[in-house]
Amino acid sequence: MQSHDITVADLGAATVALLVRRCASRPSDHPRLNMLSRSSGLRRQLGMSEIVLTGSTGVLGRRAVSELLAAGHRVTGVTRSAPGRERLESLGARAVDGDVFDEASLRDAFDGADAVVNLLTHIPTPDRMADPSAWAENDRLRIEASAAIARAVQAAGARRLVQESIAFVYTEGGETWLDEDAPVTGGGVTSSSLTAERNARELFDGDTVVLRFGLFMGPDSGSTLATLQAAHAGTSTAAGPPGAYRPTIWLDDAAAAIPAALSIPAGTYNVVDADPPTNAEIDAALAAAVGRDALRRQAPRDGPMARSQRVSSRRLREASGWTPRLRAGTEIWSQITR
Repeated sequence: MQSHDITVADLGAATVALLVRRCASRPSDHPRLNMLSRSSGLRRQLGMSEIVLTGSTGVLGRRAVSELLAAGHRVTGVTRSAPGRERLESLGARAVDGDVFDEASLRDAFDGADAVVNLLTHIPTPDRMADPSAWAENDRLRIEASAAIARAVQAAGARRLVQESIAFVYTEGGETWLDEDAPVTGGGVTSSSLTAERNARELFDGDTVVLRFGLFMGPDSGSTLATLQAAHAGTSTAAGPPGAYRPTIWLDDAAAAIPAALSIPAGTYNVVDADPPTNAEIDAALAAAVGRDALRRQAPRDGPMARSQRVSSRRLREASGWTPRLRAGTEIWSQITR
């Protein structure tokens, strides 16, 4: 999934399209969803006008393109496909050819950029997430492509690199709030994310901003659709115990953090709900949305998603004025099931 661009085949394209249209076109009765975009209130950083994105056509990337354009930036997306070019141009952005594994190709694509935003990921479909081999392409993007991108940004003379990462890199935290200085650990999908962070910091001499995103939630997010499908069948998808905290983020709020990342000091920032919900809270909201009294919990599983991670986004909120409009883990479900 380039920037988490996956669907659930069992639901069908028509169902996915309907959910997207519902959330995109229907005025929300949730007061915070009718606010102006968070990025509209952020001052564009002086001189940060030319922005190039990799991973610009996925579910996060295309939202980020729109947010950056709305904030007054000139935006170019790197793509190698005709549909990708058409999507970018339909949003009002420019498209440029580029091979994300080839430094010379990327150097040309980044020519003239003030900042480069790397949102490349390729998350497997939910039914394959338990298979380590299904993560090979995602790992290659986070390890090899992130290195090529960082070197190309350096060669092109851009001043800032924004690198996508994940909030699941933190160790088990229990009830403790986890800020960006909390201990992290590799293993599973977190290893390649930490490598991408390191590449961005060590292979580029300019200002690097790492954004550690929570679990993306939205009507076109594969994990969201899989969770909703399981809830309709009466089952919870939570990997950890009921009291474990899960860092989540509404896709629109995640995208608004991209223009914010252009005007804050270099460093690492968490992009998650202001008040991360527990698995029990998520399951209760899901059950209510699908008309069930409760969801059947599965046996606890190992891995990053099973940890309790009460991740704090305070640093980004205070540095930029960005703030999430939804508590995504609990408030999204009524929005996409109506």
